[in-house]
Amino acid sequence: MPRVSSRVRKGAAILACLIAPLSIHVALATQRGMVWAGALIVLEAVVIAWIALSFAPTAGLRWTGCAAVFVITLAIWRFTGEGIVASSAVPHTIAYLSLLAIFAASLAPGRKAIITVFAEKSRGDLPPIVVRYTRRVTVAWCLFCAGQLLVSLLLLLFAPFRIWSLFVNVLNLPLLVAMFSCEFAWRTWRHGSWPRERLTDGFRLASQIRNP
Repeated sequence: MPRVSSRVRKGAAILACLIAPLSIHVALATQRGMVWAGALIVLEAVVIAWIALSFAPTAGLRWTGCAAVFVITLAIWRFTGEGIVASSAVPHTIAYLSLLAIFAASLAPGRKAIITVFAEKSRGDLPPIVVRYTRRVTVAWCLFCAGQLLVSLLLLLFAPFRIWSLFVNVLNLPLLVAMFSCEFAWRTWRHGSWPRERLTDGFRLASQIRNP
């Protein structure tokens, strides 16, 4: 039962992260259901913070971090001039700052790149050429996350609000899938002779990002 309950919680979290951004974009674009949009933004921020803090050494720290995100996101929404706009940037920022920190930290001297760890789980011991490749892919993911944050900031400052919302709430997931798919296609062509992998294997290993 605990295992089933854990799967239910993970499924609910994933569903919330998929549905909330689209609902938020529709509400903000049409100026309808703004209260629901604000509530969804707060919920999404807390769910992403919960996932991002899965590496926290204690449950108390994880709960404290989520509570802080809840209070900050709610305060931005309710008490700032552009509250609904500013608060909707919080989930996107938390997600990509967390990923950037995890990927970048794994590139520190003496540490094993996180994509190398994933590849070893799938393929076992790696030849030097594949180790170099996986380290470069880790760098590519750092650039992808940094690019997401930079483009989001530039659109928020200089583009119409609907364009910014389209980027962070609608295009975010397709861009993420495109990054996975392009890397998988290149890896399969360049280093894919052993063993044969599926694209879903990459997503399964990515769900274990807190374990390395």
